[in-house]
Amino acid sequence: MKTKSLTLILFFSLSYPSFSQTNKTVDDLTIQLQNYPKQDTTRVYLLLKYLLANYGFSPKNMQTAAEEVIALSEKLNFKKGLADGYKGMGAKYLFTSDYKNAEVYFLKSLKISEEIKFHPASIQNYANLGTVALVQGKYPEALTYYQNSVRVAEKSKMPQKAALAYTNMGVIYSEQKKFDLAIKYFQESLNMHTTANYGQGISASLGNLGNVYFNMKDYEKASDYFSKGLNKDIENNNKTGMAGEYGNLASVFARQNKFQEAFENYLKALKINEEIGNKKGLANNNYGIGEYYLKQNKLNEALTFSNNALKLATEIGLKDVQQSVFKNLSEIFEKQGKMDSAYVYFKKYYDVKESIDNENNRKQISRLEVQYEFDTKEEKYKNQQLLDAQNLKQQQFQLALNNAKLTVSNKERDLAKLNFLKTQTDLKTKQLESDSRKKQLEIAENEVKLRKSEIEIANLNIAAKEKQKWYLIAGLLMLTIIGSLLFYQRNSSQKANKKLQVLNTELDEANQAKVRFLGILNHDLRSPVANLIQFLQMQQDSPESIDEATKKRLQSKTMAGAENLLTSMEDILLWSKGQMQNFTPQLKKISVNSLFEDTRRHFESQEKVKIDFHNLENLTLITDEDYLKTIIRNLTGNAIKALAKTQHPIIEWKAWQENGKKYLSISDNGPGANQEQFKALYDDNEVVGIKTGLGLHLIRDLAKAINCEISVESKLGVGTVFTLNIS
Repeated sequence: MKTKSLTLILFFSLSYPSFSQTNKTVDDLTIQLQNYPKQDTTRVYLLLKYLLANYGFSPKNMQTAAEEVIALSEKLNFKKGLADGYKGMGAKYLFTSDYKNAEVYFLKSLKISEEIKFHPASIQNYANLGTVALVQGKYPEALTYYQNSVRVAEKSKMPQKAALAYTNMGVIYSEQKKFDLAIKYFQESLNMHTTANYGQGISASLGNLGNVYFNMKDYEKASDYFSKGLNKDIENNNKTGMAGEYGNLASVFARQNKFQEAFENYLKALKINEEIGNKKGLANNNYGIGEYYLKQNKLNEALTFSNNALKLATEIGLKDVQQSVFKNLSEIFEKQGKMDSAYVYFKKYYDVKESIDNENNRKQISRLEVQYEFDTKEEKYKNQQLLDAQNLKQQQFQLALNNAKLTVSNKERDLAKLNFLKTQTDLKTKQLESDSRKKQLEIAENEVKLRKSEIEIANLNIAAKEKQKWYLIAGLLMLTIIGSLLFYQRNSSQKANKKLQVLNTELDEANQAKVRFLGILNHDLRSPVANLIQFLQMQQDSPESIDEATKKRLQSKTMAGAENLLTSMEDILLWSKGQMQNFTPQLKKISVNSLFEDTRRHFESQEKVKIDFHNLENLTLITDEDYLKTIIRNLTGNAIKALAKTQHPIIEWKAWQENGKKYLSISDNGPGANQEQFKALYDDNEVVGIKTGLGLHLIRDLAKAINCEISVESKLGVGTVFTLNIS
């Protein structure tokens, strides 16, 4: 599995480090710190250099240095040092894959840097927060942070500071398979790092270019870039980068079916990651070694390394590693003949894959891009409004000056001065137009650098010959158009959100309907199928114990049961077809006799329990026939199960009318039950499992839908009576 070469931005408040991360560098800085015990800002900067020298080398030393920087900066009230100290602590936690604590410290650093307008630190913190989000697969959040980093860098006129953020934005576009954009960002970042001679940035950019070509299946170019990145990391003693590139080369060899070379590189990466405590790298390496053993059909070794990878990936939330490990575990158990375990892990693989591939991420990224373009253009419009306002103020000033001079001048002199002032005003207007065009060109250049898209900017032709009122009218018209566009965009967004909410509601109702129909199929068809299977099993296991008369009788019963089963299936399927859009009752007039006859046929194959039906008044009901049939079948099926150990079992259905209300009841002479066992009939939060039938919660839901009240009376040792009040 490939390792993304994410670049962590640490100390732009210092310059790019010109030293390599070697033991000698660390030793030299240690001696400098020992020789400089004074508690001032100079010691803070020495500690920050020491912290940076240990990145990718010793997380323990990083934490020690960061803690001292934070304590000393708080003592000195040195806000810049405090911001860098929190940033260094966040880097330590990110290095050890503790993403939660990393985010906490980067946010602390960002808050201070924005408070004191420390722009270099703000650029770094936005980029580092983007990295924290990216390694956890939160692409929209990561892209937002990186865009903020680049935006602050451009506004602060420090575009070189955005190099590492460009690297990580390239990672996002690579993940979204926008390979051309990814290569452009990585190449631009590589050029900037090379100019600055920043070794870690160079190796990260080389590794990411390798990842792009890997995803494009150009394995020769991928291997070339990974090898160059590895050489640069070895040169700088960057152990984190070395482990990542060994893992990347292993992935290339695996794709080229060079499994032995892949295995050797995974072992090298694993050794380094164990030394530096990089959990993310360990998860990737264990997965790769497990996959190697799986290809060699060494299932026990494959299972051991795959479980190690799964444990680490679950601990730090690496969904992509979890997905791949679940797939390998499914294949391992399948080869071992453990099909239940194989199915469980394949289901987990599918669920994680579906989560990762969720289109909401891509849609949200598109919305962020559109919003970013809108913000940029909005800033351009605001700048134009400022220019217009300055132009208007200049003209008002000139007019006031003219009026003052006219009061003390004769007509000829006034006329000459007016002509002169008009000439000056025209020149000033042309100068403002020129300045406006220059400003627009600067904005266009910023948009090109940030969006890498071609945006044509039309030349603005502003007429300066109209009087003051026409300038005012033109300005008001522009404001009205902009306000209308904003209002239209807001209404469009609200309409889209409402449509999305309606679609989500319909989807939820459809899912509930699906669950109900599956439950009804399970419950209503279980008993007839069970009877059929029982007879077939008896006939298979001991056919000699059945005489010819009994055999014919059972065959007749079984045939009748099968026909009833087919009829029930047709009823339910026809009902489901009519309910595909909305699971709602369809009221009509039905005969109780038809309901009782349907129930009698449905349970005709049941020989052990006697079922009697009484409808002396020949009642008719106005309700949903399918809902009521399902309730009656469920109650009858439950009563049959309750009478399993009762001698001379009897079930009796009755229908009668009393005080203008119509009632149906079912009674049995079974063992009875306490009221706690009927809790699901009244409590919406009580749900019974489906192994012995959907039970009372299904009856409860269907009865509620057709306004049917259900009561139950049960006595231990006497029996149970359910009464349906159908109004």
